[in-house]
Amino acid sequence: MFQTFDGAKLPTPWKNPGENAWSYAELMVNSAWFYADCKLTDGVDTVTTTYLLSRSSQIGDLVRNPDITIRSIYLVSPPHINRTESWNMSPLTKVSVGLFTYKKFETKVEIYEYADGSKSYSSNEVKKDGCITNIKVLYCQERH
Repeated sequence: MFQTFDGAKLPTPWKNPGENAWSYAELMVNSAWFYADCKLTDGVDTVTTTYLLSRSSQIGDLVRNPDITIRSIYLVSPPHINRTESWNMSPLTKVSVGLFTYKKFETKVEIYEYADGSKSYSSNEVKKDGCITNIKVLYCQERH
């Protein structure tokens, strides 16, 4: 989903084998992605880091990693998801996934919940949770 180019590669002496740093990346498709603000610890030091995630399943990878604490997750959504004229970045309180049946076809749909109680969905066909089955929570923001 994110495409990189050799011309955008940055020389970084501190990188580990197999790692690269990029000055920019291209978003190849017009779909939502996630910005995860996290704390990463190695048992000694703790640093703040950000992950740009192309799939909701990657949020689960962060949740299951004992070295990572998610501070917040944002949905970066195109107009067809956020129902506005432009891209939007909004903090999420919960991310879930379930199954939606439309015209005899079953498909995965993501549910994005915001602090004000509103929701949006990864499918334009979905207008409310009642038509979604087998809902599983991937991320739920801790209350402070």
